[in-house]
Amino acid sequence: AFAPGHHLRPASKVPLPLLFLSPDMATLQNTTGVSNISRNDLVEWVNTMIQVNYTKVENLCSGAAYCQLLDCLRPGAVNLKKVKFDAKHDYDYIDNFKHVQAAFKKFGVEKVIPVEKLVQGKFQDNFEFGQWFKKFFDTNYDGSAYDAVGRRAGKAAVPADKPAAPKQQSPARAAAAPAAKAATASSPARATRAPGAASGGASHHAPASSLAATTTVAPKTNGAASSDSQALLAENADLKLNIDILEKERDFYFGKLRDIELLVQTPEFEAWAHTKSITNILYAVAEGFEVPPENGEEAAPAEADEY
Repeated sequence: AFAPGHHLRPASKVPLPLLFLSPDMATLQNTTGVSNISRNDLVEWVNTMIQVNYTKVENLCSGAAYCQLLDCLRPGAVNLKKVKFDAKHDYDYIDNFKHVQAAFKKFGVEKVIPVEKLVQGKFQDNFEFGQWFKKFFDTNYDGSAYDAVGRRAGKAAVPADKPAAPKQQSPARAAAAPAAKAATASSPARATRAPGAASGGASHHAPASSLAATTTVAPKTNGAASSDSQALLAENADLKLNIDILEKERDFYFGKLRDIELLVQTPEFEAWAHTKSITNILYAVAEGFEVPPENGEEAAPAEADEY
């Protein structure tokens, strides 16, 4: 729940990219632009600073590295006991980035964190944010020694590695594959037909021609089925990814609403003029939906439709 006195504001259109503004800018300096560090140097720098074994920029998508780098800048800025260094799922990544956002807010850092993009594990998004963070870190780091493994109590920092979605075969390549197989399969038929033609025997020619036709047609059918199967698999993987993202958005916004509900129930907000309006919005029921019964209560019987 939010602390009393926190100003309510509408949620953003996408999960978690928040702009933190604070009048106190003395604790950490804000930076603009990005570092020109290369991808390999960025990974090496992260590994050196917090003693991990990341192999690529995409491993930063878990948010765990940023949590510990902030702890390096300001020990205690992030409660490392709550950081999931072995995160493997998007919801774990989001939890880690919540700690980063809280630290940014605490120290007056003005930076939009595109969490929804970062947790997808794409190179470009993570590389751009990593370059910015490197410059931000260099601006604020005082060079103090830092025991990274000791600070995280020996927790193993497992690199996040999201599996790539299966690629859908292009229509041109899918069409070319059966044709190539058909051409390869038809060549033995030509060789079979040749002896019959040389001897002048019609009995040899007919089976060879039939075999050639059969051999040529069959791969086209199999190739088309294989192409359709690949397309369906790719579409299925894409739908699963979309469902996963939608479920995370649902859970994220539900958590926000729950935090607001708990906030307006605190004594500090009970007398606030806008509390009733907020409560009405929270408990408003959309047309066509019914409020589920409380525990121990039975749902009212539905009225019969009149015709």
